[in-house]
Amino acid sequence: MEEKKESPGKANRLKITPARFKKALEGSHGLKGLLVQRLECTYYALNRALAREGDAWDECRYLYKLEQEKVGDLAERTIFEVMRSMKDVPVAAQTARWYLDRKHVDRGYGKKEQVTLEGGQNPISINHTLIPIAALNLPLETKREILKAMEAWEKENKQNESGT
Repeated sequence: MEEKKESPGKANRLKITPARFKKALEGSHGLKGLLVQRLECTYYALNRALAREGDAWDECRYLYKLEQEKVGDLAERTIFEVMRSMKDVPVAAQTARWYLDRKHVDRGYGKKEQVTLEGGQNPISINHTLIPIAALNLPLETKREILKAMEAWEKENKQNESGT
């Protein structure tokens, strides 16, 4: 029988327990890179641990979210301080806004897009791929009919645009 091979260093890794996770989470700002360092694990292992079921892991996910919220609070304070002080601090404000747009959409930041089929504010656009009519393997008469129909359609659209 062949022996089961383990990945290098696997035996030296400590199991990620809720207690270890909570200790590593303190002051981490919810940064996974920092958590991975503190827990001496991989991103994959950290993500798997956070996906585990049970009340202890539910609490860990809640605490993780709270830790991330602290960074959002700091970014909001930065924006507030810049506005309140009326000083020109564009880099700090832009950075804080960048963070909020990406991490705190739930707080009302970020680009809001609503796509509708009827048109609305952000209608769905369709990208066309243009194929030269000469490249189509069609009879000459059919190509002429297509060109004639396209010209009529373009003329109708120009009239509609100028009338609107």
